[in-house]
Amino acid sequence: MARDRSDEQRRWDEEEERHYWESIEDDRRAEEERKEAEKASAIETMENWFHENFEDPQIQMPRDSEDQVFLYPYGGPYEAGDILHDTFNHEFDAAWIVEAAERITDVGTFEWAPTSNSEYYEHPEPEDETSAQSAPQTAELTRDILDRLAQLEATVAALPTSPTNLGHNQPPEDIGLPPYTDEDAGEITAAIVETRAALEAPAPDPVEVARLSTRFEAVRAKIGPWLAKKGDLAVDKLIENSIAAFTWAKAFGLVGSIVLLLKALSHSLLSG
Repeated sequence: MARDRSDEQRRWDEEEERHYWESIEDDRRAEEERKEAEKASAIETMENWFHENFEDPQIQMPRDSEDQVFLYPYGGPYEAGDILHDTFNHEFDAAWIVEAAERITDVGTFEWAPTSNSEYYEHPEPEDETSAQSAPQTAELTRDILDRLAQLEATVAALPTSPTNLGHNQPPEDIGLPPYTDEDAGEITAAIVETRAALEAPAPDPVEVARLSTRFEAVRAKIGPWLAKKGDLAVDKLIENSIAAFTWAKAFGLVGSIVLLLKALSHSLLSG
C-alpha cells in the first residue's frame, strides 16, 4: 500500500511539474504574441501617420526636366527613416521604427514631399510689409514674361524645322543640322500657350509656374550644344536656306530669360 501511494505521489508530482512548465510556456507564448501585436500596432500607427503627412512627390511636385529631379517649393525632400525617428524615438522601439520605414519605402519612393495639411508643409509667409511690396514685383515679372513669350513666338515662327536645298554644301558632321523638328516646334508653341494661360489666371499657381520653367529649360538644353558647335556666322553659308545664327542665338537667349523670369515669379508668388 505504501508503495502504491508513493507511485501515485510521483505521478502527481510529475503531472504538477508538467502543468507548471506548460504554464511557463503558455505565458512566454502569450507575451510574444502581445509584443508582436504591440509591434504591428506601432508600425501601423507610424505608417498611417507618415502617409497623412507625406506623399510621393509625383502627386504635386514639379520636376526639373533637365536634371530629372523633383522641385520642392513647399519643403523637402524628406526621408521616412529620419522623420519617423525624430517623431517616434521616445515612443517606440528603434527596430520597429526601422521596419516601419522599410515598409514605407517598399514602394520604391525614398524622398517624400509634405502633404498640404502637414505641419512640415511650408506655407507662404503671412502678408506683411515685404509681401505687400512683392505685388508690384509680381506684376512686373508677369509683364516681362508675356513680352518675351511674344518675342519668342515671333522668332520661332521663322525657324525652319528642316533646312532645304542644301545641294553639295552639306554642313560639317561635327556641326550637323539644327536639332529642331516639327515636334520641337509644337512643344515650344504648347509651352508658350500654357504659360500665357497660367499667368492670366486670377491667382497663378507658383508650382505650375515653376513646372513651366522646366519645359523651357529642356528646349534650351537641346539647342545650346548645337549653337555652341555652330560657332561663327560663316557656317550659315553652308546651310543656304537655313536661318542665320543670330536668329538661333536670339531664340536661345529668349528661352533662357523666360526660364529665369518664371523661376523668379514662382518665388515671388510663394513669398507673396
